Amino acid sequence: MSGEQVDLVVVGCGAGGLATALQFLQSAPSGRVLVLERTPKSQRGGNTAWTGSFFRLEEDGAPAADFTSRMLELSKGKTDEAIIARLAELAQRTMHWLNDNGVPTKSDITYFLTSKGPRLMPAGGGAAIVENLAARLEELGGTIAYETTAQGLIQDEHGAVIGVEAVDGAGELRRVLASTVVLASGGFEGSAALLDRYLGDGGHELSPIAPGGRSNQGEGLEMGIRAGALTDGQFDRFHGEPVDARTRSAEALVMVYPYGILVDHHGRRFVDEGSDTPDNTFESVAYRIWADADQFAYVIADQKLMRHNIARAVLTDREPESAPTLEALARRLDLDPDVLADTVGTYNAAATPGPLDVTFLDGVATRDLDPPKSNWARPIDEPPYVAWPVTCAITFTFGGLKTDDKARVIGRSGEPIPGLFAVGEVAGIYHHKYPGATSVLRALVFGRIAGTSAAHRIAAPAPAPATHQ
Repeated sequence: MSGEQVDLVVVGCGAGGLATALQFLQSAPSGRVLVLERTPKSQRGGNTAWTGSFFRLEEDGAPAADFTSRMLELSKGKTDEAIIARLAELAQRTMHWLNDNGVPTKSDITYFLTSKGPRLMPAGGGAAIVENLAARLEELGGTIAYETTAQGLIQDEHGAVIGVEAVDGAGELRRVLASTVVLASGGFEGSAALLDRYLGDGGHELSPIAPGGRSNQGEGLEMGIRAGALTDGQFDRFHGEPVDARTRSAEALVMVYPYGILVDHHGRRFVDEGSDTPDNTFESVAYRIWADADQFAYVIADQKLMRHNIARAVLTDREPESAPTLEALARRLDLDPDVLADTVGTYNAAATPGPLDVTFLDGVATRDLDPPKSNWARPIDEPPYVAWPVTCAITFTFGGLKTDDKARVIGRSGEPIPGLFAVGEVAGIYHHKYPGATSVLRALVFGRIAGTSAAHRIAAPAPAPATHQ
């Protein structure tokens, strides 16, 4: 078995891994860093390469006014306050660093029709982060090993992590020793087996929202657990989004469900579609489509919706299904026409006639209807009727390794495991609901923290080879 010695091994080539490796070389220019990436170069970057990568930040990079409170509120207090504080403290500095490394940021509108203003994002989205940071890393002497999958951590007799074992594209075992190992390998949304293990028997029915998520097979999580790490984050929850079930296009979002009704494959409503603005409900609605509607539902609406400019809220490459009558629409969707007519009729009787305004939370609610509709409860009675078949796509999982505000992985003793850090999805911090536009940001912020720490550690004596875990 061949052996190599570097100062830092990073597992994963997304935002967190690249930020770690690049910051390391900027802090220790003579350092040696190796990034292990399971995919070919053309597919690198995991979820980062596919996301628009909005940040919950103001135009100048400062945290939004509700940044800290939102993260605490949505996790019901379970996300480590020290991690949230560190994220808020370093957000603006990290945006400046991103700009300095060739990734300009801009303010742009989101796909929520109720959004009152733009949100900060990298020009070119997450793909620009991957391309520019990878180029900068290689300019500074860093190495990315493609088609190389990490399989285990190497520990010394005291439990400190001193390297990684991986398999390259030729099937050869590769053993790399290092002062520091940083796991940045994503969650487990690409593993049907782990989705079933942690989410239940229907977990494997969830498809990643973009091709990058398929690469996130959960090895980083399992390697960390075998090395003695604690876990954090809610393992039976995930960040999901409602997407068009008819297309293979990535991120084919359908964010107009609050303005009509959602029915399951029996033609019955199962959720309050308008409980809040779509940016606050899309994850829970997507979860209900998976958990309560057998992973398939239909948005039903009429011309009151279609008169609005909804292009930014419907990112599918398919036109909605359309028909002049509800009966004809039901037949197009393979729904029972009588059941759909009854569902719409019952809803219409509880709704309030009037114009539909999709730009704000209007407070127009149904009367004596179960489940209720708390906003935008206008009758569906202006043909031609339209429908989008929707399913729940998984963006990333919540469960991961327990880390502290220095990105160190916490062991079962309650103390950090020496030599081991985790950033991005593999670090579990989210509970209950995802505070939107924080995922890529936290990967960048804590990646830089881990990279700086790794630079400080290279003065330590080189570790001796030990057993594979």
